[in-house]
Amino acid sequence: MRFIKHHWFGLIISLFMLAYLQVFVLVLFAPRYDEQKRGFIPCTEIMAEELIFCDNSPWCMLKTIGKNTWCDTKVVARGIGQWLKGEQKTPWANYIFEPQLPQQNTETEVEAEESLQEFYEQTPDIEASMQNLRKLNRELEEKIKKQEEKEKSEYEQQQ
Repeated sequence: MRFIKHHWFGLIISLFMLAYLQVFVLVLFAPRYDEQKRGFIPCTEIMAEELIFCDNSPWCMLKTIGKNTWCDTKVVARGIGQWLKGEQKTPWANYIFEPQLPQQNTETEVEAEESLQEFYEQTPDIEASMQNLRKLNRELEEKIKKQEEKEKSEYEQQQ
């Protein structure tokens, strides 16, 4: 009892960290794509959409990841609840499963591969093309910036 009195805070933090680690491992080994969007997939999609709108704000990203972890934890808890009610065979059946992948259309794949091969033949050095585009983009941005500065100075002179 004395041990608990002296280390109660560390024990509580350790339990939270252990629970977080367990959910992390479950998400790590769960399927990442499923036609029916079962398991952790809806939580991940929501997180991805929200992260896009965070605009590199660390606080927004941290909140979004926290909400995703809470969503994943609810998926695990829902699985345990369904197992206790007898609705599924195991507690992890709702998030560890054989994914149902979409049927692949071989004709479309062949056309896509042919068009990709044609693109590679037309653009032998993609990296050089990207560097050239970046250079042109920088030059255009500088030109626009100079034009804006010129217009601003003309406007100030008129005032």
